Amino acid sequence: MPDDKKAELIVSRQVLSIPQRFATGPIMGRFLAELLDNRRIMAVRAPGSRCLLPPREVDAVTMQEAVEWVEVGPEGTIRDFDVVYYASPDPLTGETRDVPYIICWVDLDGAGEGAPLWHLLDAPDPGKVRCGMRVRAVFNDERCGCMEDIRHFEIIEET
Repeated sequence: MPDDKKAELIVSRQVLSIPQRFATGPIMGRFLAELLDNRRIMAVRAPGSRCLLPPREVDAVTMQEAVEWVEVGPEGTIRDFDVVYYASPDPLTGETRDVPYIICWVDLDGAGEGAPLWHLLDAPDPGKVRCGMRVRAVFNDERCGCMEDIRHFEIIEET
C-alpha cells in the first residue's frame, strides 16, 4: 500500500562560516598592522614612481620593486563613486546592507592621483555627492587588522 503522506522537509537557515586566517605577506601585513595599531594609512612607492594603495610589492606599470613607505590621508578627494541600489547579502553574515549605499574611489592626500583607495562613503543624500568632494576616513573603535578598520569615508567639504 503506497504511503500518501508527503515527506516533511526541514530547513535550517544558517550562514556557513569557517574561522580562517590567511598570510598577507610583509607588505600588506604592514599596511593592515598600521591600520590596526596606529590608525594610519600607509602606501608604498617605487623609485621615481607613483604610490601603490593598497600597497603591493611591485609596481605593475614600471615593474619596479616598491621600497619606500609613505603615510597618506586620512583625508582626500573623491575621484569617482557609484550609488548602489541592489541589496545584496553579505556572504559572511547573511545580512543585507541598507540601500542605497555609496562606494567611492578616494585619492588620499600624499598618494597622488595614481592610487585611489576603494571604500564606502557615508553621505546623507546620494544625490548631492560629486567628484572632487573632500572626504575623511572614519576608523572603527574596535579594529581587527583588516580593511574594515576603516568604517567608511565621510564628506568634510562640499565643492
